[in-house]
Amino acid sequence: MAASIRSTSMPTRPHPISEQVKECLNQLKQWEDQSLPSTSSSLCTGFSRLCGLYQSIDDLLQLPQSTQQDLADKGCVDEVLECSIRLLDAGETASDVLLQIKDSLEDVQMALRRRSGTDAELQKSMKTYISLKKMISIKQKTVIKSLKALKKDKCGFSSADDEPMAVVREAMSISINVIELLLSYFSASSKTASVKGCAVLKWIGSGRVACEEEAKKMNEVERVDAFLSALYSQKSNKLEEKAQDVQELLKSFIGSMQGIDDGLNLLQRRLIQTRVSLLNILSH
Repeated sequence: MAASIRSTSMPTRPHPISEQVKECLNQLKQWEDQSLPSTSSSLCTGFSRLCGLYQSIDDLLQLPQSTQQDLADKGCVDEVLECSIRLLDAGETASDVLLQIKDSLEDVQMALRRRSGTDAELQKSMKTYISLKKMISIKQKTVIKSLKALKKDKCGFSSADDEPMAVVREAMSISINVIELLLSYFSASSKTASVKGCAVLKWIGSGRVACEEEAKKMNEVERVDAFLSALYSQKSNKLEEKAQDVQELLKSFIGSMQGIDDGLNLLQRRLIQTRVSLLNILSH
């Protein structure tokens, strides 16, 4: 009697690139859970992981199965393409904000190096920086409001999405979160005037060590703002005493800004590449 052979279909294994995309998403979600309060280091990590996700998504879009037939709902693709354009615009705004702050702080740094007593140039550069931060705070609120609307309208999940489109939407949703964090980070100031004054008293030399912990809770931007605001109102002898400390603080902060700028620029390039890949799929 002939043996009966039963055909057993093996479960389809996910493509390694799909697994890589999932791993990148998991790493980003872990980062989001730990990214508050924002610091230059946490933002650089966020940009690095986000750029890695976009690279994996681009690899996914290059697979043979990522064809126009797979991206059946052209309306969903159009929404994602529109989202990418508006994200690029927001990224440009964030880049402009970063450059303005960097230039302004470099002016303060230069004025500190060549000041004499209560040098008018130093006072002017610090006043310009303080005014710039107020302007950036207003701009930040407008851009973040626009990004939140974009996330709700264009980057939400759709039942018509296949895997590539679902992960592209999720990546863009996370991109919005990262840019929001970046804008909030650079527009941040000390939470209250009393906290600001308290936090810098020890640094200026008053001896009130009880406020040291409050200073530690500030991120780099808040610390720079607090120190410059305090110096702006100090007498010349206090400026003289702490000029070197301020320069070291500014040098460190300006250096960290370069890392953020590099991450933001790379994210912009990854977004452009994702747009190109989607447009290529639609054109075939």
